[in-house]
Amino acid sequence: MEINKSDQENKKNLAINYITNKIPIVLDSYTISDTFKFINKNINDFDTIDYIYAVNKRKDLVGVISIGDLFRHTKKTRLRNIMQRNIVSISPETEKLKVANLALKHNIKALPIVKNNKLIGVILTNKIVSIINRSLHENILAFAGIHKGHLEYENTLEVPLPLTLLHRTPWLIIGLIGVIFAAAFMNRFENILNQHLILAFFIPAIVYMSDALGTQHQTLFIRDLAIFGKELKIIKYFLKQMLIGFIIALFVGVIVFLITSLFWKQTFIAFVIALAMFITLVISSFSSLLTTYLFKVFGQDPALGSGPLATIISDVSSIIIYFVIVSIMIK
Repeated sequence: MEINKSDQENKKNLAINYITNKIPIVLDSYTISDTFKFINKNINDFDTIDYIYAVNKRKDLVGVISIGDLFRHTKKTRLRNIMQRNIVSISPETEKLKVANLALKHNIKALPIVKNNKLIGVILTNKIVSIINRSLHENILAFAGIHKGHLEYENTLEVPLPLTLLHRTPWLIIGLIGVIFAAAFMNRFENILNQHLILAFFIPAIVYMSDALGTQHQTLFIRDLAIFGKELKIIKYFLKQMLIGFIIALFVGVIVFLITSLFWKQTFIAFVIALAMFITLVISSFSSLLTTYLFKVFGQDPALGSGPLATIISDVSSIIIYFVIVSIMIK
């Protein structure tokens, strides 16, 4: 399935997808007068008359001439005597970025697509500009960490609305199920919460900090995957990010312990909350990175699924860890 998706995406990037065959094609034996008569007779059938393409009797493309050049010669001049024979052309399998590069490099308004010496169509200026604009847009978004330049992800502007809903809704439903499970799990610790109300106060803090750190890891990971692609050394990257997560978790845990001890004067409870905060942040760091990486490995879009999935994993695991530690350490 992943290979098929990749093949489909590659096909979308080929020159053949931007072709038009509504162009003036004449024999190289035509005079300029013959050419003007042909153009005037079929003018409504053409998407462009910037260039006139000349073919021989075998229908092979042998030359091209701009409409402006026709006015510089007498009407009896034959095209074969004035046409440009050194033609810049591409094949149907040429990638769209190469199309744009060739057009810019040679300053031409249309690129002919040739297969087996036969002209099958051209790519016009508006399509070339569209390719350049789209590529620039993708690159800007990639460096912003929004669009994944090196990965096979869907274009949210082109995907039909029903398909978009189908891709996004299941992950949100999974999240909803996780929330319900978390609520049912918390209900088992009602007695402990009633005895130590301060524990209930820190549930939102535990969940929020876990989500915040996990989202930060995930966003940076997606951006780095987009920018570096296959050059990113995953194991080294994981180890560094986990070290960062460990240090942040330790720092936050110490702050939570100090503030809770200072304001509530309950040192042991403060230690339990701080320990739970530390462990949940470390696990959230790992789960957010792992979830994003697995989506990439299985050819899915992390922007659609890893966010909701990593969030619910972070939420549920933080709540479970919090209450497990509380139940163990507080009798």
